[in-house]
Amino acid sequence: MNVNREVEVSPSLISCDLANLGNQVVLCEKFGAGSFHLDVMDGHFVPNLTMGPDLIKAVRKVTDLRLETHLMIERPDKYYRMFHEAGSDLLLVHYESPVDLRHLFDGMSDENIDYGLVINPETPFSRVKDLINECKVLLVMSVHPGFSGQSFIDSSLPKIKQARKYIDENHIDCRIEIDGGINYENGKKAVEAGADILVSASYIFYNDIADSIKKLKSLGST
Repeated sequence: MNVNREVEVSPSLISCDLANLGNQVVLCEKFGAGSFHLDVMDGHFVPNLTMGPDLIKAVRKVTDLRLETHLMIERPDKYYRMFHEAGSDLLLVHYESPVDLRHLFDGMSDENIDYGLVINPETPFSRVKDLINECKVLLVMSVHPGFSGQSFIDSSLPKIKQARKYIDENHIDCRIEIDGGINYENGKKAVEAGADILVSASYIFYNDIADSIKKLKSLGST
């Protein structure tokens, strides 16, 4: 299948060398990253603890690229403003969060805060299609959220195809992103299925950063 659209690469900083954070962000931007993905975990919604607003502030100081903050937390309604004020450009909220998403999204829209919707591997696209009209991004998880380094779940690909078809047919201004176990091989499958943005962590930061980003970006012209 031929693909003729630009693919954005969003390095997930969960796998970067935090002792060398600034330099690694600069390197990623130099070699073609289009945005940065920041995983926020609260130890409740997912069984892991990661970064808070202070790390967002630190990344904001060294790049002007879009910062996507992935809120893997039980109370996105309570904390989203903190991450927006820290420098996040886009807040990604899980469909599975125990909050009223329509109410939350309406509030974020009133505050001119850009947001996206995230779906876990078990959540079918059909459940969320009525929620994405005003979303900037639909993020399809291709691993179970919580830890980097997991294997790619192939059942995420049909969901991307369904989302691509629905978004295109209904002329919705929402990009499709995929996150979890992304490397060149499955990234190619995701792009062919309709993904616009590839989030990648260990594939980028545990290998040559320049080469990894270049390979992922090349998938937009295969």
